[in-house]
Amino acid sequence: MKKIKMVVLLLILVAVGLLIYQNRDYFFAKKALSLSLGVESWNWTFTGIWNLGYFGICLAIGLLITGVKCLSIRMKSKKTIKGLNSDIESHLGTISSLKTELEKYTSDPYLKKSEQEKTESGQTGSLPETKEAAPAE
Repeated sequence: MKKIKMVVLLLILVAVGLLIYQNRDYFFAKKALSLSLGVESWNWTFTGIWNLGYFGICLAIGLLITGVKCLSIRMKSKKTIKGLNSDIESHLGTISSLKTELEKYTSDPYLKKSEQEKTESGQTGSLPETKEAAPAE
């Protein structure tokens, strides 16, 4: 799989290089950007750079924004995972305390004897059954 990724990346780089080479008149032409805010004294003209430089700057800004966004998502997911892990730990603590409480009742021979006597006499630990009333016609 790594070799396939490398071949695909190499093909993409060759295609971009070929595109730039065939259009080098456009990509290596120098253009100067100017900024005017409507006030006569607020005019700025930046030094001319290649069009390829503008593409590179836009690509770098896009990658930077994407990196910051991914970093914030990763931080948020780590915080969520920590919260969920603490919930798991609290639930496991509750489960272990309930198990020890249950062992106290199951290990007591007197409680076992009384439970056996109840089952022999026909009593169960459940609520008595109630008959449902027939619907009135």
